[in-house]
Amino acid sequence: MSATIWRRVLAFEIDILLLTLIWLMTLSVGIFAVWIGLNVAGYDAPSYDLISMLLFPFGLVSPVVFLAYFIGFSSYRGQTPGKAIMRIRIVSMTGKNVTLSMIIVRTLGYFISGVFFGVGFLMALVTRRRRSLHDFLADTYVVGV
Repeated sequence: MSATIWRRVLAFEIDILLLTLIWLMTLSVGIFAVWIGLNVAGYDAPSYDLISMLLFPFGLVSPVVFLAYFIGFSSYRGQTPGKAIMRIRIVSMTGKNVTLSMIIVRTLGYFISGVFFGVGFLMALVTRRRRSLHDFLADTYVVGV
């Protein structure tokens, strides 16, 4: 049986909350490390521009962490932590476990689903088995466990 839209939305929000917490913790460590490094190097009051430049690589890593989170967790039992909490999982259209390639396509499809004001996500409101655009791209759907 297909998972309800609300369970899917809540699962995604839980995942985004977890990713935000991870991001904030690593950002805090990064800021602290830059601050310590600048003090050791003799900068008494480093400029905002200098700190921003030193933290720039952190911003480049954020999309990689997003992809690693969703691909890594989803490829194991078809569930992210949010999906596990909401008791839903991703399966192939044949009802079998998903493959790594399906998960990669599906995760990259999140970006495509969100491009035009989230219309790709909203497709789940009107499609059979409540499939979003990224589900169609990866030949998957989400079921209740």
